[in-house]
Amino acid sequence: MSGDTDEAHIMNISRRASEISPFYVMELLEKARLMEADGHSVIHMEVGEPGFETPGAIKQEALRALNDGKTFYTHSLGIPELREAVSRHYRDRFRLDVSPARVIITNGSSGAFILLFAALLERGRTLAIADPGYPCYRNIALLTDCTVRRLPVSPDSNYEVLPDQLRGPPAIDALVVANPSNPTGTIYRAGALQALHEQLSARGGVLVVDEIYSGLVYDAPFASSISISEDIVVVSGFSKAFAMTGWRLGWMVVPPGLVRPIQKLAQNLFIAPPSISQYAALAAFDDADGLARMCGLYRERRDFLVPRLRGLGFDVPVKPDGAFYIYAGIERFGMDSMLFVERALAEARVAITPGYDFGSFRAASHVRFSYADRLENLVEGCDRLERWLQGREGS
Repeated sequence: MSGDTDEAHIMNISRRASEISPFYVMELLEKARLMEADGHSVIHMEVGEPGFETPGAIKQEALRALNDGKTFYTHSLGIPELREAVSRHYRDRFRLDVSPARVIITNGSSGAFILLFAALLERGRTLAIADPGYPCYRNIALLTDCTVRRLPVSPDSNYEVLPDQLRGPPAIDALVVANPSNPTGTIYRAGALQALHEQLSARGGVLVVDEIYSGLVYDAPFASSISISEDIVVVSGFSKAFAMTGWRLGWMVVPPGLVRPIQKLAQNLFIAPPSISQYAALAAFDDADGLARMCGLYRERRDFLVPRLRGLGFDVPVKPDGAFYIYAGIERFGMDSMLFVERALAEARVAITPGYDFGSFRAASHVRFSYADRLENLVEGCDRLERWLQGREGS
């Protein structure tokens, strides 16, 4: 009997682990990397990772921290200098007065959600999320044994959760929305988040707004949800707009009453955020021109890809306002989205993400494109998809 079989006999996998869905985009990325290792050229339009290296000033700060021996545990809520820098960021960009005491530095924005859900959710409580929406909200929340309620959103409402959807039962204890959204790139319209907050707070619920893509906003005006109320939780981080995905550093701004409960959880679950990443991030807010250049290139890529995909037959009903994603319908191609992306990778050498990664509502008929990669690669990817799709029609 093989070792794998013996291991399966003695392991009793938890129900929580069994209920968590795969993160399909990462599985596709791993499959694409194997194809590249075998010598194939793959165009990456699947993963939400900036196509830029971390800016040089940030890397220089990391080297300085290494040379200065700053490799030890830091404060569990983050080094004071970085919490103050995040506070200044809200003052300089949004004219908001955010106390550094409310800023918590985390091990990526994923670490923020682990801490937040552990503090707010448990069996008998309900978390609401948009469908389609970022899959890790649900999968992290399942670790708390809470109920997860998916709220279908569509182009008819700009992919926004609407206040009427929050009516129970069951009562919603917390709602997470992304602004700008992943996978649609849309931004909540003026007054929409305030209306959600009023509906939730009247019933004792908490609004959590994921603003990780707030640095990548193109045409629509953007205001941080911190401006609405002190009892809204805002999660953000350095991964996307600052091109720091591998540094695993995020932050959240929380009501004063949540700071101590989250600190106790952080001490036990993470000890502290990564020290070198924190010192490196002290330079992140200093290069406004460099960040604006990156944002401008993303806008250029969006402006190429939206009409190109429409010309290929994809349904793109809403032009993204931010982030670097396009959520596209594939009804005319007559394939389930999982089969579509598998065949696109195998036959066209283009990696894209199935709708199933983002929920169940119309997931079979949608895929997500990322335009984080260079424009020349996006052009080549669309050319490959065009040849592949034309070949299918002619077969």
